[in-house]
Amino acid sequence: MGRLGVIIFLYATLLSAQDVESLHQFNAFFKPTAKLTLQAHARVRSNDNISNIFQFRGGPLAFYAVKPRLSLIAGYYYIGQEVRFRGDIDAFHRGFGGVQIPLIKNSTMVLESRTLVERFVFTPTGNFTRGRQRLYWQKQGRTLMPYASVEGLYAQQRGTVRLGLGLIRQLSPTMQLGFGYEMRQYNNGSVGHIVTSNLQFTQKREK
Repeated sequence: MGRLGVIIFLYATLLSAQDVESLHQFNAFFKPTAKLTLQAHARVRSNDNISNIFQFRGGPLAFYAVKPRLSLIAGYYYIGQEVRFRGDIDAFHRGFGGVQIPLIKNSTMVLESRTLVERFVFTPTGNFTRGRQRLYWQKQGRTLMPYASVEGLYAQQRGTVRLGLGLIRQLSPTMQLGFGYEMRQYNNGSVGHIVTSNLQFTQKREK
């Protein structure tokens, strides 16, 4: 069977014993000025082995390049999440801000650091603040571009980790499509396995 076959078999067995989720995103980026980037974001999540849609969110973001290697970030998400025992939807809000720093950016790869502070309000468990630190790597190219990320989150005196990897395909000069996998550590100690997709539009500014 070989080592690779054994690894795939063991991993498939692990996933089959747990809930597999999905996360599908759409992002559109617009550049009204050379320094300002506006983003429209929408996302849908499912659980129960990708059979039940339980969460959606959407909202605007803004990135402002203070320096070539320092951008400020501000944004807001409206979030709706299913409450199973009541059979309805809880709606809450997330505002956030922070900084993004490209540690390496050239024709072959991008490595960037993002630090955010988020405020959740009107959540079922009460208002709270969360901090998050992400390190993201992506290979540059014309067709297939692999990526990987590691992120640490801290909220309500508990820290968690998220790991992600996948592939991005350049469909056209303005469109990208990505597929990947994400492992999430939740506050209750469980681990989530998530299949991800991302369709992204980027406006090209005329020089």
